[in-house]
Amino acid sequence: MQHSRRITIRELLEAQQEAAQLTLVAGEAGLDRYIDHPRMQKPSLAFAGFIEHLSDYRLQVIGETELNYLATRTPEEQRAAVDAVFDLRFAGVVITRGATPPDIILQAAERTETPLMVSQLSSSVFMTDVMLFLSHRLAPTTYQHGVYMDIFGLGVLITGASGIGKSEIGLELISRGHRLIADDMVEFSRQSQQVVVGRSPDSLRYHMEIRGLGILNIRDLYGAAAITDTKRLGLVIELVPWDHVAPEDRVLGEHSETAILDVKIPRVPVPIRSGRSLAVLVEVATRNQLLKQRGIHSGEAFVQSLQARIEKNQ
Repeated sequence: MQHSRRITIRELLEAQQEAAQLTLVAGEAGLDRYIDHPRMQKPSLAFAGFIEHLSDYRLQVIGETELNYLATRTPEEQRAAVDAVFDLRFAGVVITRGATPPDIILQAAERTETPLMVSQLSSSVFMTDVMLFLSHRLAPTTYQHGVYMDIFGLGVLITGASGIGKSEIGLELISRGHRLIADDMVEFSRQSQQVVVGRSPDSLRYHMEIRGLGILNIRDLYGAAAITDTKRLGLVIELVPWDHVAPEDRVLGEHSETAILDVKIPRVPVPIRSGRSLAVLVEVATRNQLLKQRGIHSGEAFVQSLQARIEKNQ
């Protein structure tokens, strides 16, 4: 299930007060208003009367240009423009470069309970830094069952039915030098149009459940080199019963994709059968995917070579 995310102005202040050099100067009553989009707006045209496209769920940034423009208007025009903007009841407003907010802006913020903050940073620096922070905090998120590993530098999600042996394979991979990211429940977020990053929920981090052994702390057992916190997802390996794989796929392999947060991820089914070294197969599938990223497709090359031999002998 995909989750929409939001952050309150109170949380933003707590997380970015020092880095963004933020100070709350008015509108404390509205600190629980929230932002649901990382991109910010500058209400330049709004102070000229065009307010149609301002979003009340985005952070508004007022810089020198907006303040200088307001100063060119009469006191009555200034008040009318500021009141029209603040009556939209934004999530929050930031004045940059440490400028002292005019009294009409302070009064409008208090009247509408709109958090008004001052940053010592320039508008461009403030918007770049805070947008990066918000992009991570507000990224679309979903949760998947499975074991998430860093194998040869590639983020690999191992999925399959409950009890099929995902955690045991993960434990064997750890003993072979690979790194655990998450077991049982994996949190994925989309960082850009084609990038999905996975991590463990805080309550489960560094732990694995192995039937018969209980809950294991992998960092304590194997050391810090056996765990990592996050990785871009590059491959999904699905453990399936042997009889569920078609004969032709056992020879040529099944080429398919699965969508996570609307991003297509390569998927490889690995048939389960007694006597197979599944950890080795997962390693080989990962190496093969890394080769594909370099443009080397072993199966396709084999088929093309075989087809050429057939045509030559006809």
